[in-house]
Amino acid sequence: MNMNFITDHVLFDVRDRVAYITLNDPKNMNPVPAEVMKDLIECLNYCEQESGVRAIVIRGAGGNFTAGGNVKGMKERLDKGINTTKYGIRSGGELIMRLKSICKPTIAWIEGAVAGVGMSIAMACDFSIAEETAKMVFAFVNIGFIPDGGVSYMLSKAVGPVKATELLMSGKRFTGAQAAEWGIITEAVPAEALEETVQKYIKKYSSGPSVAYAQMKRLLMSVNYQELNACMQSEVEAQYVCSLTQDHREAVTAFVEKRKPVFKGC
Repeated sequence: MNMNFITDHVLFDVRDRVAYITLNDPKNMNPVPAEVMKDLIECLNYCEQESGVRAIVIRGAGGNFTAGGNVKGMKERLDKGINTTKYGIRSGGELIMRLKSICKPTIAWIEGAVAGVGMSIAMACDFSIAEETAKMVFAFVNIGFIPDGGVSYMLSKAVGPVKATELLMSGKRFTGAQAAEWGIITEAVPAEALEETVQKYIKKYSSGPSVAYAQMKRLLMSVNYQELNACMQSEVEAQYVCSLTQDHREAVTAFVEKRKPVFKGC
């Protein structure tokens, strides 16, 4: 089976039993606003229903995975007095739950920059393989936001509450190699070995026992992520509160103006 379709910022291609979903706005480092999340969910829904798809790969175009949310778009909405925070956070939660619940193996192919909801997507995949030099950050706090997309829950599960608190509250950058060492992603390899390594995962999980994989994923979800959805529901109201603050407006403005924000605690 071979098929493909294209939306404004998502490429979708199925070949040799594998679905390839590519975030495709490389000039802006492949942001994932709510409308792109909806496209991703549509792709995943198709994969769930199509028996000819046995594994799913998510990647970004142009040498970066995704820089996360569209901060420039946030600034435009703030200037117009439009607040779509709740809609965006709910869309992100729906996407992460779809990734975690889908019965087929999911693989994140990670190059370059990964930030914000990009980290949520990477952690929600079953296997995340990155360049050792990939630049990663839980950047939410840097724009006066809390982590969303279930990151606080998934990261605490992966690295423990102490390390999770450090990474989320500091908003500091780290590499793909560090992410693998800490257990945030599956594996980090030199850039020149990334494609070959990802292809090994694709070959293995697109030709393995699909029913066993599906049942295993359901069990792991039940054992490890029972409270994920509740966490993401709490994120909606918490993020909305943050969206009303002057600190958020200042952080977004500073990002667009390429300067350091001056937070006033309100």
